[in-house]
Amino acid sequence: MMSELEREHLVTVGDDSHFLEEEDLKMDDASLCCERLPDGECIEILKDEDDVLIGLDCQNDISEGRKEFLAPAVGMEFESYDDAYNYYICYAKEVGFCVRVKNSWFKRNSKEKYGAVLCCSSQGFKRIKDVNNLRKETRTGCTAMIRMRLVESQRWRIREVTLEHNHILGAKIHKSVRKIGTGTKNKLLPCSDAQVQTIKLYRALVIDAGDGNLNSNARDEKTFSEYSNELNLRKGDTQAIYNFLCRMQLTNPHFFYLMDFNDEGHLRNVLWVDARSRAACGYFSDVIYFDNTYLSNKYEIPLVAFIGINHHGQSVLLGCGLLAGETTESYAWLFRTWVMCMSGCSPQTIITDRCKALQSAIAENFPKSHHCFGLSLIMKKVPEKLGGLRNYDAIRKALVRAVYETLKVIEFEAAWGFIIQRFGLSDHEWLRSLYQDRVHWAPVFLKDKFFGGMAATRSGENLTPFFDKYVHKQTPLKEFLDKYELALHKKYMEESLADIESRSSSPLLKTKCSFELQLSKMYTREIFRKFQLEVGEMFSCFGTTQLHVDGPIIIFLVKEHVLVEGNKREIKDFEVLYSRSVGEVRCICCCFNFYGYLCRHALCVLNFNGVEEIPPKYILSRWKKDYKRLYISDHNSDSIGSIQLCDKLFKSVLQVVEEGMISGEHYNVTLQAFEESLNKVHDIQQRHD
Repeated sequence: MMSELEREHLVTVGDDSHFLEEEDLKMDDASLCCERLPDGECIEILKDEDDVLIGLDCQNDISEGRKEFLAPAVGMEFESYDDAYNYYICYAKEVGFCVRVKNSWFKRNSKEKYGAVLCCSSQGFKRIKDVNNLRKETRTGCTAMIRMRLVESQRWRIREVTLEHNHILGAKIHKSVRKIGTGTKNKLLPCSDAQVQTIKLYRALVIDAGDGNLNSNARDEKTFSEYSNELNLRKGDTQAIYNFLCRMQLTNPHFFYLMDFNDEGHLRNVLWVDARSRAACGYFSDVIYFDNTYLSNKYEIPLVAFIGINHHGQSVLLGCGLLAGETTESYAWLFRTWVMCMSGCSPQTIITDRCKALQSAIAENFPKSHHCFGLSLIMKKVPEKLGGLRNYDAIRKALVRAVYETLKVIEFEAAWGFIIQRFGLSDHEWLRSLYQDRVHWAPVFLKDKFFGGMAATRSGENLTPFFDKYVHKQTPLKEFLDKYELALHKKYMEESLADIESRSSSPLLKTKCSFELQLSKMYTREIFRKFQLEVGEMFSCFGTTQLHVDGPIIIFLVKEHVLVEGNKREIKDFEVLYSRSVGEVRCICCCFNFYGYLCRHALCVLNFNGVEEIPPKYILSRWKKDYKRLYISDHNSDSIGSIQLCDKLFKSVLQVVEEGMISGEHYNVTLQAFEESLNKVHDIQQRHD
């Protein structure tokens, strides 16, 4: 059974196995555009493949100077499909873009429509078979769209909205046309009438009971059961998956995969982990980002990935999967299987999108891990969720300050309360549910958790998908499987080059601070560069003073000239706790927990107290340039697993060490042999790199 993710250009009619391409309807959806008529008016036209113009005139009754047309939002409801369509056409005309119907879904054995996607006419790109078409490419891959469906109340409800365009918007369009199907013209209301109808029918943010709006893209339970019991695959995809898994296992003996089938024997979920990912998990699984971007955003590929961060601050793959849908059952199966593959691995922190199904599955399979929602993922949804509000720019700026700049819980609560009261947002469902979940995403509530550089708690930082440059909205599964090994190879090359650079060169010191010299000898080049920035910013701090003493703990106040909007600087106070007896220092900004190295404020306090070296507990092994890895080389895989290889080497080395301790002469010979062996191993690595 097809899911709501039917590939672009397909319209379901009759039974589930019958499809008509828009091309078969004598229509090229790339040709929807605006042309200027002789009288200076503008009309949206649709050209068929023979360049016959199909147009629909519409009087411009829009009154001048009226308020901006209300932007679409998740939860809007309309009495009919035509009402919803007319509303989006009027909105598009006001903003300055053209609309086309990307997908429509009809009930089995009937012509009753139950779902549709309306998108910007610049959505997608020309298909490969149309490359020789003389018509100029007009699309830009724009993502602006609305997804709607018929709900139990027999109204049409908007379920997903993307407002942002990736191209310049044109002048406001005062003519409109709807797609003409198989010879039947549907009545299109004049735009002013459509606006009146829309205002009457609009319900602000209608949310299904129990949904909580945790996942705006989630379907209701009935739809889940219809569409998430098997993978939505194209013809040939099943064979492509089988060929891929067989090829990977033949070339990589420690490649692991498991397939999940439903009761009818159809493929439902898949997980695979290669040997390097399994080895990397032993070192870089303390913090994991579970990326379901491609699944939740309705990409062609229902891909999910486990991502860690290596000793260079680079993303490292810890496993991949394909899921039938965003259900607790699918996620739970994936997590269970991954833990089994990784021999019971239990991360300290797991970062995910904000989703009820994920929350339940993680609580079940990672009970000891701290689960939080990616802050950057939440902030990316602000334009979509709040973009239609009056005073949007002021709301966004106030929200950014509340989230990123507050240091104490009381400050965050006050800032949030100001936003709600100042802009009258007490009834905004998304903000309300976001506030209820604040302990899972707001930095002020997460200071005691370790994120190791994956927190993205500073404005402008993002959690980037591992396959960001290789997977786009319409990338087919076959293409991705062909690119998979290439993508991994490039990632491994980047890591190898960073290894060589960190080992073979010494970074340039910018200050005479002993902390900078100390870590320049230990940290990889990229992590040291980030720490070096903190050392440099010590000079923007001043007025380190002792506030009070609480037993062995001394509380200091460090003032800093902080850069704010408009390249202005304002003075901000940071409290730092210090205990000389136990060698502990902790700043209220909690940079160490978020990023894995001490901040400028903590360094100022250490320097103020005459400490010349950073305490060992604040020098993480995971950032060191000699951090040991058990990765298996792609070109040297054999039948012996990583664990067996390590065990064999360890036993051999242990025997040499025991012999080397007999006398001073034995010791010198053994030490020299070890150094020569290490140099030879490095030479081999450099030749392969």
